[in-house]
Amino acid sequence: MKKKVLSSLAVFGAVFIMAGCSSSGASNDYITISKYEGVEVEAVDVPEITDESVENNIQKVLEGFAVLNDVDRVIQDGDVVTIDYATYVNGSKVDSETASANGYQLTIGNNSLYDGFDDNLIGRKKGESFSLNNTFSADYSDKSLAGQDALLEITITNVQEEELPDLTDEFVQTISQKSETVEEYRKEMRELLEENNDEYVKSELLESVWKKVLDNTEVKEYPEDSLEDEKQSFYEYYQSGADYYDMEFADFIDKYLGVTEDGFEEYAEEQAKSNVKEDLVVALICEKENIKLSEEEIEEAKVSLAEELGYESVEEMEKEAPEDAVQRYIMRDEVKEWLVEKCIQVKGY
Repeated sequence: MKKKVLSSLAVFGAVFIMAGCSSSGASNDYITISKYEGVEVEAVDVPEITDESVENNIQKVLEGFAVLNDVDRVIQDGDVVTIDYATYVNGSKVDSETASANGYQLTIGNNSLYDGFDDNLIGRKKGESFSLNNTFSADYSDKSLAGQDALLEITITNVQEEELPDLTDEFVQTISQKSETVEEYRKEMRELLEENNDEYVKSELLESVWKKVLDNTEVKEYPEDSLEDEKQSFYEYYQSGADYYDMEFADFIDKYLGVTEDGFEEYAEEQAKSNVKEDLVVALICEKENIKLSEEEIEEAKVSLAEELGYESVEEMEKEAPEDAVQRYIMRDEVKEWLVEKCIQVKGY
């Protein structure tokens, strides 16, 4: 429901105006959908839930409650190490946030600075200082270091290891509202993984079925007003971003989209057509299949959507998104779920 929906859908209050009979395809003045009901998609492989996977997930929960204890020994895999470091290129210190830092904390094995960095720390102790040379990859995230031969000066300021709580009935009672014993918690974890599997399957099917229906759709003509409104909304969105960061529009889109102003025109056109096409598909399927929601269902869906998107209330959400746009979010989701119910999953499709 997070996809942007456009003004081309005529939603009034909570009711769509419906007509027509059901079929596997549909057409109107704007689009032709060759097939939408009963489309075939690749069957979703459901992850197997085993005793091992249950224990692995419980282990992750325990790790979330770990405490860090200082240790006086050589660094081992999994330790949490704090370092001060500076990076030099051609003898000059690089002052970017990635290149130099004091009190930088890392977990050995994650290689958070660059691949292979943590290997240089294993076997060393707190208080050691050392240098190492590295050639950063051409696609390294810090552009000031990408492709550069560099010298790193490093001092280890602290070494800690994680101490996990014991999995006991008492611990379970502090973290679960449902379970009181370890065995009950294992059952609860299995049920949670089953719920996650259901959500995963639903998410995968929503994406694949919707893509298939869009692939089956030919646009004969775009409603000009809707297309222009949508293009304008893209300009306003990125202009507000530029204003927020106190940047020129051209600089903002170059940084975040990698396009010039001329290129943005083409980008906005493509995105607008894509969004208008999706709106047209939703409207036509709703009309053909008499898909509609009551006012009460719309209001319930608004509450769920506001919560999903991180708003404190529906009113707060509708300050940023007009009510009709919110309703179009909801109807798009309703259509997708209808399509998933009608789809055919095929192994090895």
